[in-house]
Amino acid sequence: MNGETRLKAAAIGAGTAMLAGFGIVEALDQFGAPAVLAAFFPLLPLAIVLIIAISMRSLAFADVIRGGAFGATANGWALAGLTLGSLALVAAPMATALGGGSGIVLIAAFLAGAATARMLVVPALRATEAPTLAAALGVRFDGLVRALATLAIVLALLPLLAAEASLAGLVASRMLGLPAAATRDALIILATLACLFGGLRAAIAMAAIAAPIVAAGYLLPVAIVSLDVSPVPMPWVGLFEGGLAAPTRFPGTIVLALLVGLLGGIGTMPTLLMPAWARQKRQRSARARIIGLTATAAVLLAAPSYGLLASRLGIDAATNPAGLVVDFGETARLSAAPSVLLIGALLTAALVAATAFLANAAAAIGNDLYVIFVEPSAPEIRRIFIARLGAILLAALAAGLASVTAGDAAMLAACGLSIAAASLGPVLLIGWRIGTVTPAAAAAAIAVGLWLTVADIALALLFPDVSGRFLAMGTITPTVLGPTGWFGLPIGLSGLPGAVFGTLTLWAASELPRTDWPKVRRRLAALSHSVVATGRKMTAQAHSLSQSIKKTPSATTPVLSAASEPPSPAPAIEAGSALPDADPAPASPAPSAEGTADKPLS
Repeated sequence: MNGETRLKAAAIGAGTAMLAGFGIVEALDQFGAPAVLAAFFPLLPLAIVLIIAISMRSLAFADVIRGGAFGATANGWALAGLTLGSLALVAAPMATALGGGSGIVLIAAFLAGAATARMLVVPALRATEAPTLAAALGVRFDGLVRALATLAIVLALLPLLAAEASLAGLVASRMLGLPAAATRDALIILATLACLFGGLRAAIAMAAIAAPIVAAGYLLPVAIVSLDVSPVPMPWVGLFEGGLAAPTRFPGTIVLALLVGLLGGIGTMPTLLMPAWARQKRQRSARARIIGLTATAAVLLAAPSYGLLASRLGIDAATNPAGLVVDFGETARLSAAPSVLLIGALLTAALVAATAFLANAAAAIGNDLYVIFVEPSAPEIRRIFIARLGAILLAALAAGLASVTAGDAAMLAACGLSIAAASLGPVLLIGWRIGTVTPAAAAAAIAVGLWLTVADIALALLFPDVSGRFLAMGTITPTVLGPTGWFGLPIGLSGLPGAVFGTLTLWAASELPRTDWPKVRRRLAALSHSVVATGRKMTAQAHSLSQSIKKTPSATTPVLSAASEPPSPAPAIEAGSALPDADPAPASPAPSAEGTADKPLS
């Protein structure tokens, strides 16, 4: 590939086709045409992104594995398109409707994770000039870290792929009346075809073209309905009209676990690190991240409006959380054009995200897993071949996983984020920039975080009785994010303990081997001697103080008066001494104070 891939003409063509299709649907609706004709409109954006994928077909290693090279504007829209999957579009209104202020905090954490990936992680990875995330970790550390990172990437992206496909099936079944399972499998097949045509380059180009379509389809319906509470169309009216006033239903532990999963999972998500692999001829400007983050924030901040307006329309977030978006057009009785545009936006976002997940996981298999364990000196064309075989295998596994879990998109998505946060988060977000972190410490951190998370998920799903009775999981109860596992958390939030123990392992494995233990023992002995001496000194001072208190008369001790003092003993008279002159008559006793007080003075 020579130079950068330009998408300006493709973007203009896609926008023209969407406007023409939108106008045709609106005209059909005005003339009373059958609704089944308008139901074909969601196929238009899907066809557009598939045509873009076909146009990106290539057999070059720099395209299939690295993702090619695009301009700053295309990279910015691609970042927005890869971030705005259908999972994020549906989950954001659920968070604000059920969590209130906590929901907007979770959206902010999602955006912070995307900003962290783009501004902190990507520059560090780009400096290695590696073609994949696992290869970059191998350059920074060693081959063992590369192998463990490859395993973590595949295990994190596989449930996310199944979740996007499952949510697409739900959208098609409730908004178009199509079978959910058939739609789910069809979307996985389309994502596989896109990967086989162009690999990661096709996924990036699809995301760049789809981002404006997804943004328009998501914002237009809520902008129209906002006219009921606002004089002008305002997709973000929920931020100002009480969309965040709902009392939170999330316990503090759940909010903390979600924050860790979003910051760590989104901040290390391989699909958001795509600019790091491209070999650009010139330095990237800040325009890409400004476009990407601004577009993402503008779309996700419309989530409170969906929650507010959907609740006014009678959609209960507690019993039908996905209906805040999926049932919005039908409940609001919108015209055909904005309703089918929303359907097309959700399905297109799911297809783009699924293609990106599949392309990154396949690249990890072809360029890392195969090279490490099978053929270290494999040529680039063979790596591409193995990556394509891996894409087919992963697609089959994702379809099976979605079928086994009954299309539980919330649990699958949460598990994928938890695996990424627990295994990749400590190394990429903390250990990468610390020079004292050793390869052994990085490998141990990935292994501990990955094992804790995957074991928690597998045991709670496959062996609930044994895990509850013998593996300290307690009573396993079903939740929205899967059954509960260790620490009483749903398995979808198992990234919190995994990230904590992974970070502790990273610190311990880096610092403890470098510790001068004889010096530590000497310091501990000196400290112990000092503590004992200080204790003895304090004990002696306390004993001395108690003795002095005993010798000193208390302020409450009565003082004898002169009248009540006992008479002094008579002096002893030595034998042979002369008797003193004294009156033989006995002296009368002195009157007491009582007698003086009773008798008047004469």
